[in-house]
Amino acid sequence: MDSAKSIQISPLQIIDHLKILFHGMVDLIYPPLCLICEARLEQPAKEICPACLEKFKFLGKAHEQFSVPGEIYISTASPLFEFDAPFQQFIHHLKYSRRRKPLSVILNHYESQIMDQLPGQGIDLVISIPLHPRKLRERGYNQVDDMSLWLTRKLNAELGNHLVKRTKYTTSQTQLSAQERVENVREAFGVTKVSALKDKHILLVDDVLTTGATSNALARVLHHSGASRIDLVTLSTPHHGNA
Repeated sequence: MDSAKSIQISPLQIIDHLKILFHGMVDLIYPPLCLICEARLEQPAKEICPACLEKFKFLGKAHEQFSVPGEIYISTASPLFEFDAPFQQFIHHLKYSRRRKPLSVILNHYESQIMDQLPGQGIDLVISIPLHPRKLRERGYNQVDDMSLWLTRKLNAELGNHLVKRTKYTTSQTQLSAQERVENVREAFGVTKVSALKDKHILLVDDVLTTGATSNALARVLHHSGASRIDLVTLSTPHHGNA
């Protein structure tokens, strides 16, 4: 009597093997490339090669002065990386190509430096600079929400995105002067629950710090809603020390 047992493979196992085979063929024909330099990736899931990851210029210092006129409601501003050509390319993919995975790769890689640069302990709320609903529909997501969520976990803080809103659709700030930027975002933000902001230390999150007009406009609203302190962290800035 033959004691050998027949090997049985379930339909799910067959599907899994076919998926592996399919992805292997795709990688052979279209090898995964680095988002920045387009070199072939040894770790495709990261989407950025180790060389490019190391070349990002971490600033490690706070901004000292804003160029926006009027009162400044932000206590400290901490842009993380220089907005040079490679990082600008990353930001473009993050905002317009729905390439969200590399953001967590960058944040995790530079975690210790990022945490050293943030304004100490005691942050109660982390809030993304909100997009107008129209722009949110166009883009599909707020490009800094993943960073805000990452920061809440590291800082043991609460996510407060639901407490603010963009009330005015604004044109691009790119070609505007500092004064024009202030006027462009005037009355652009509102809050949904004033009582939840009273006496809170808030960390605002944005992608690029230029003049600071947008973040300061939101900080003004939060200040008048009773927040005790507002700080800002951004992924990058094209300026060194001054915005």
